Amino acid sequence: MSTYAQLLFAVLMIASITSCKAADESVDLLLKPAKGWILVENGSAADVKAAISDYDALVMEARPGIFLVELHPQSSGAVAVVLPGGLPAYDLANMTGWLSAPPDQEDVYGAASWITSPSSGVKYYLEPETSNPWGDTLIGASALGQPVRVYLPETGMSGVSSAHSYREEPEIEISPQPITIEVTLDTSVSFGNPDFVVNSPRDHNWRQ
Repeated sequence: MSTYAQLLFAVLMIASITSCKAADESVDLLLKPAKGWILVENGSAADVKAAISDYDALVMEARPGIFLVELHPQSSGAVAVVLPGGLPAYDLANMTGWLSAPPDQEDVYGAASWITSPSSGVKYYLEPETSNPWGDTLIGASALGQPVRVYLPETGMSGVSSAHSYREEPEIEISPQPITIEVTLDTSVSFGNPDFVVNSPRDHNWRQ
């Protein structure tokens, strides 16, 4: 298991423990799923599916909801992870980090995502910040040109002074028969950054 995967596994497990102290087995109707998708540059569709199943098994849900995931293999060898109904912003961001280095699927790596805030409608391009030895951040920019950093697992977002550009979404090949998987995720809006907006000062250090 890579250092990145070890760190992300640890923080997601901590998040799963702290987010399910008061489980009531009901979907939180206040949740607005974030629209978006993930592009995984390397790895077979079967391995990406297995990695998503592993991610699903990590988190215990306080207020569980079922979400559909579609996998569309690309002629380039990449896999597009399409989310017809969206996902909680918390999971869309954390799944991006997870699919960059899942511990049991070593051939799966190179994930990036496009995530639209369910409240502001601002779209973000995000990829793992590989220069961060802790392995717990995504880096990118909004479609409006604002460079941002997202801290995992909490999904706190801050603007950053360093230059990062928005990457336009590539055209993807949609399979008429995609590989599908249902995942059960926490719908609670009581933690994380459910609106997926900038909620911390510029260049904020979450480890202080």
